[in-house]
Amino acid sequence: MPHISKVQFTQLLWIRGFALAGQALVLLYFYLTISNVDVLLPGALGIIILSLITAASSWQSRRVDAVTDTQLTLQLGIDVVGWSAIMYLTGGANNPFVSYLLVPIIVSAAVLNQRNTILIALAALVAYTLLLRYHQPFGLLAPMGTHEKMQSHTLGMWFNFLFSAALVVTFVTKMAKTMREREVREARYREQRLQDEQIHAIATIAASTAHELGTPLNALSLITDELRHVAQSNTELQDLLNELDQRVDECGLILQTLANKAEFDGLRQQSRIAAKEWIEAQLMRWRNKNPGVALTVDTRALTAGIEISVDQTLGAAIENILNNALEAETDRIEVTLNASTLELFIEIRDYGCGLRDEILTQLGTTTLASTTEGLGIGIMLSNATINRHGGILTYHQPAGGGTLARITLPLQSEATE
Repeated sequence: MPHISKVQFTQLLWIRGFALAGQALVLLYFYLTISNVDVLLPGALGIIILSLITAASSWQSRRVDAVTDTQLTLQLGIDVVGWSAIMYLTGGANNPFVSYLLVPIIVSAAVLNQRNTILIALAALVAYTLLLRYHQPFGLLAPMGTHEKMQSHTLGMWFNFLFSAALVVTFVTKMAKTMREREVREARYREQRLQDEQIHAIATIAASTAHELGTPLNALSLITDELRHVAQSNTELQDLLNELDQRVDECGLILQTLANKAEFDGLRQQSRIAAKEWIEAQLMRWRNKNPGVALTVDTRALTAGIEISVDQTLGAAIENILNNALEAETDRIEVTLNASTLELFIEIRDYGCGLRDEILTQLGTTTLASTTEGLGIGIMLSNATINRHGGILTYHQPAGGGTLARITLPLQSEATE
């Protein structure tokens, strides 16, 4: 699918092409109806030159995947300069087609920011003003009447252009900006809805799986009881069966916890908590599960009293990011905490094999086709969880190798209660 800026670029060239075709048809009409065709040659030459520039721009745009705002602004400038040159050769401000100078302003207001639109509007206004005085005579398109009436008519057209350009720059740019912002919000809302549906589906599957695994675990517990009864005299076997019972009980507890946490509505119940203590508790729990990992935690820049809003899933999201760092074949993991007046920053750095650029662009937005890097649906869910808390998850490739995951979360203040 073509990039949206490239589509706008192509549409701009089409608009210019139609305008040139209209002007060419007017000259063709005069060529067929008047005897002195020499007066048409300068205007025809200007149309040919601008048409060649348009064709060259179209050819160049096909060789790129996207077009920048600067390139769009440059093409709008070409519109203003090229059309002004044609108007200069065909009567200047007396040519009715001079009103086309308003089109680049409208296009700029629709697709570019207000600053660029103001530049295009000023260029068009200067060009129109110069055409009032400097132009080649072209009586075929000049207004009829006395010299004074002609001047009044031309001056009135100029004031109309000035007023129209001011309205476009002032109001149309704001309307276009509002529409673009609304489209962005709607796109984010659709993406959030999709993520919520995916999480809900995964939670449902997790709850179902937990209940299904409960049956074989109960059967395994009964079998161990039978074996204990049969082998009462075998002390060594009794010890093994006792340990097996403990493991079965642990599995049952884990499955019960999973089933309870899979209740989707309960996951979203957030509460305020001291950030430093909560994060240290999450890291301590993860360290206890992975005692052989060299985990360094730096919380010196984080002052006490800072609060964040958390639910049951945020801790799991951070744990998942730590697990992915561990799977990157790293010899150590560094966690650094910092905060500004409005945000909390959690940086998780590993020194493993790092990630490919194409993987970095997909992280958190979709499940990866290949999980050889230890990533996939877990990162997508972690990203969705952090986004639901108003935060951002980004991945970077530090200069020293490895991968840096940066979590940004909003701080809670008295004003947010």
